[in-house]
Amino acid sequence: MKYFFFVCLIAFSNGLFAQTESKDWVYEYSNGKKYAVHIAQAGNTLWGIHTTYNVPVDDIVATNPGIEKGVKEGFRYLIPLGGADMKVLSGTIVREHVVEKGETAFSIAKKYNSSVDDLLKFNPGIDKGLKVGQVLKVVIVPTSENIPPKQADKPVVVAPSITFSDTVLVYEVKASETLYTISKRFMVPVTDLQKFNNLKSSAIKSGDVLRIPLKKENVKQVQVREVKPKEELQKIDEELIFKPKTKYTIAVLLSFGLNDKSNSALKNLATEFYMGVELAADSLERLGFDATIKVIDLPMDSVGIFKILNTSEMKNMDLIFGPLVPQSADIVGRWCGKQKIRMVCPSACNSSLLKNNPYIYASVATDMTQQEILAKYTIDKYKTAQIILVNPGNTKDQELYDAYRKRFIELSKKNGNMKLIEAKIADFTTFISKSGESVVVFPSRDKGTVINFINSLHKAAGKSNNADVTVMGTKEWAGFDDIAGYYKSKYKITWASSSDLNYSLPDTQTLLRLYRKKYRADMNKAGAHGFDVVYYFSKTLLMQEEVPSEVINSFELKTTSVGGGYENQSCFILKHEDYELVRVGVFYE
Repeated sequence: MKYFFFVCLIAFSNGLFAQTESKDWVYEYSNGKKYAVHIAQAGNTLWGIHTTYNVPVDDIVATNPGIEKGVKEGFRYLIPLGGADMKVLSGTIVREHVVEKGETAFSIAKKYNSSVDDLLKFNPGIDKGLKVGQVLKVVIVPTSENIPPKQADKPVVVAPSITFSDTVLVYEVKASETLYTISKRFMVPVTDLQKFNNLKSSAIKSGDVLRIPLKKENVKQVQVREVKPKEELQKIDEELIFKPKTKYTIAVLLSFGLNDKSNSALKNLATEFYMGVELAADSLERLGFDATIKVIDLPMDSVGIFKILNTSEMKNMDLIFGPLVPQSADIVGRWCGKQKIRMVCPSACNSSLLKNNPYIYASVATDMTQQEILAKYTIDKYKTAQIILVNPGNTKDQELYDAYRKRFIELSKKNGNMKLIEAKIADFTTFISKSGESVVVFPSRDKGTVINFINSLHKAAGKSNNADVTVMGTKEWAGFDDIAGYYKSKYKITWASSSDLNYSLPDTQTLLRLYRKKYRADMNKAGAHGFDVVYYFSKTLLMQEEVPSEVINSFELKTTSVGGGYENQSCFILKHEDYELVRVGVFYE
């Protein structure tokens, strides 16, 4: 594998590595009845649909003749939910929308191609104002993007008699699959899968074998019907498919600033990341991957960046990594979108870059996504605790507060309506249980605000020896040395993070040995991250091979919107226990 190095001018920039699966339900109203619209996935079964929607099997079969022969992937099924809860014309499609901060009736209606009049008609009282977290019923006009076309009407038939017997499926985990995606495919709750397989967490990897409890369907009466063609799935844009090549050209854009004496921290970060890139290139070459990797010293000013980008060499790249700085990544990412060249953002990028740009891969989950995953973890692990969400009271942390709150409320509706107490710094301690378990969530990145919060908490918690308090914050708390280790352990301070450098793990130790052998130095987080990013994306995108595990990352990329880029939706949950920061597990949004 060949390496090239280009040197350009560098300027000062601030901050690196800075930084939302809610499933909207769609309903169809017909002849005074309400139906949930279910688009079948691979592995779905009639029993699974029955348990998911809690609707009798006979009712499902009566509404969807033929489903008893097997659930067909990609087909649209209507699940009867009883009488309609509002008066609309037959065939009306309704989506439930959770109001977000800053949204108006006009913006929501525009988003779903609906009208403000319909919003007011089916959501009485919203003319007086909307509240964040409020659930609205939005009548939408069906399109190929928001809902597949309705299947042709089927003849009314007598539903066959169906019985179920227990069966267990032995399933090998495939690349990029998670316990959550497997639970959705086979319609078996994650908690059931964990219990059935004696799993202490939701972390699984490719090659693991799971036992999946299913219900075997036995049909006593089969009626021959006309075979309906499978609905055509959305075509994939061939421009977004990597064409196999014998040799690739890859660019790694890093700001070394070799001619600039300022910003040594930025230079060091770029150098350490590059060292990881070299290790990844060596490992890929040993696997037979043939590529020329060009490492380019990228200027910080837009004029200098465009001067490098607008060359025939850059326009012929197969894949681009970087830059590390979000402001520079914006410029390069938008250029890549126009040139139709894929770019991987090694550090956090602005979420706006992913909108309408399917050529961007964000390897780091945003701060908002991390809070959403933290909310999911709270729902999963603290069902009986008092959950207190404290508003930091400053503008820059409001988006984190809103992200946690929205996701918790969404998931709570599907998990027994768990109560969320919203409090302020001035009064949150009054809600802490004096004899039970409390989880206090404080999504703030401001050091001074966090220190004041911890002091207030400790003063209040110290008055009750039976109080069991867990505190959840943000990844920035890892750098707040002013928080004593006693407090971190006592309150089991927990946060979500896209990466976790744990030297005790085998994969980390293996890479550390390679790093020491090559550089005669100890590997840090930037170096390990450089290895993970280049190795994973080169192998999965270009070689089209799976990566069983990463060293300090966990990659689970999903599209953020129709026609948009891909964001990593996976995070580690890290928790302080007995004066050590331990990895609780991997969670996905």
